[in-house]
Amino acid sequence: MAMAQAGPLAPLLTFEEYLAEGEISRQYDIVDGRRVYMPGPTRGHQRISKNLTRLLLRFEHASGVGQMYYAPMDVLIRPVPLQTRQPDLLLISNERLARAAITDDTVFLTVAPELVVEILSASDRGKAIADKLDDYDKIGVGECWIVRPEGQTVEVRARDPRGHVNIAVYGQGQEVQSVIFPDLRVAVADVFAE
Repeated sequence: MAMAQAGPLAPLLTFEEYLAEGEISRQYDIVDGRRVYMPGPTRGHQRISKNLTRLLLRFEHASGVGQMYYAPMDVLIRPVPLQTRQPDLLLISNERLARAAITDDTVFLTVAPELVVEILSASDRGKAIADKLDDYDKIGVGECWIVRPEGQTVEVRARDPRGHVNIAVYGQGQEVQSVIFPDLRVAVADVFAE
């Protein structure tokens, strides 16, 4: 999703202020202490997100390996200067969840999920996506799915010493294969279904 520009005079948000805030229902990232709100999702974005939510929940229930969450759910990149990301969806194993000590009141993850999904919009810029991938790499996210509605493709990127590298791009008639969760296979047609 494209990021709205933060105002030049927006005050820096500290980790302590962030912890003291109430729930914010809009999607945003915090980049170098500044909250950057995302524009509202389009109908197409919501449809793809709903499809992926259904598909990942099916995998979650069938496999029992972890839990799926969808935005807004903050992933803490660093506390100073504060940096968080909100992937459209994420999948985190039970082992990592145990280390995160997550509760029903949790609003952010302190442990990296194994898999994040970013659904792009027409206005997304390459640098913004590269910055997100860099942040995910820094905290140990093992796999990123980049969903491109315009071409109806899903790119799978996996973490290696060079950062997140392209493993495969899946299109219509193919199944997306997870690197981290080998039993997770999703038909591209189901991701983009009407």
